[in-house]
Amino acid sequence: MEDYTVYLVGRRPNLPDDYLMDKMAEDYAEMIRREFNGPVDVVGASTGGQIAHFLAADHPDTVRKLVIISAAYRLSEKGVEIERKTAEYFQKEKYGKSMAAIMEMLFPSGFKGVFIRFFVRLIGKLMLGKVKYPNDLLVEVRADREMNFKDRLSEIKAPTLILSGELDVGYTADDVRTTAEGISNSELILYKGYGHNLSMSNRVQVLKDTLEFLKKN
Repeated sequence: MEDYTVYLVGRRPNLPDDYLMDKMAEDYAEMIRREFNGPVDVVGASTGGQIAHFLAADHPDTVRKLVIISAAYRLSEKGVEIERKTAEYFQKEKYGKSMAAIMEMLFPSGFKGVFIRFFVRLIGKLMLGKVKYPNDLLVEVRADREMNFKDRLSEIKAPTLILSGELDVGYTADDVRTTAEGISNSELILYKGYGHNLSMSNRVQVLKDTLEFLKKN
């Protein structure tokens, strides 16, 4: 992205129990106002895309254009079940099983998915390292599962691009279409043959479509 300076910003650590999407968006809004002189282009993927809904609606002064990748106004029933298992294993400190469960979102079927989930289950604890704030994942998963932004989509006024894989089990194609229909100034691209790992498996095209959208007047 030679025409842009890109900042990768994650959520803060050591989350309180009531830290849902609106609180996360509030933190991002405070950071944008503090660090930048005016609104910025916001790209949010997966949970970041969910947070971006709240950021654009509740803090419109911070968002110039919005790109939502692999997310929708809610998590699907399958996504809720995957994240429920992830949290359950994590709470029991079964970190390998927890990380393998979340891989079901990225690789839900096929030999590749089976192999990756098996491998991740074996090395899950090594992948995570020392878990300093074990409550953080549980809070984030709760925020994912409880979000339903359908009735507020019309409050998003920023020009919005929504990119999603039609095979995404976490955010279904129907829910993604509903999201796009609810945002008046939005465009939608559904990529055939791709799932929730869209940003990784179709990175070049996603980047190309994002840049084209951001450069348009």
